[in-house]
Amino acid sequence: MEENKEEGYKGQEILVNKVTPVHDLSWYLKWIGSLFIMSGITCRAVGVFPLYDLCASFIGTGMLACMAYLWHDRALLMLNGVASVALAMGILRYLAT
Repeated sequence: MEENKEEGYKGQEILVNKVTPVHDLSWYLKWIGSLFIMSGITCRAVGVFPLYDLCASFIGTGMLACMAYLWHDRALLMLNGVASVALAMGILRYLAT
């Protein structure tokens, strides 16, 4: 049974080319922004440094919004743009109180 399965797949190799840019500006924005977001989420989960959480998340979503702009990805741009604005409002509210 296994032999028949393997014979059916011969000649059907699928090559997948990676389309994500590597080591250009968008690559650095993606990875550094992701690290900022993860550090903000960690602070939120632990319940310490609420201002750091807001600032790190703001920087991370801002970087991902810039990456989405470079990639012409409207969905990611909308998501991270709205998140950046909401986090900026949270920072201003925190500083005003």
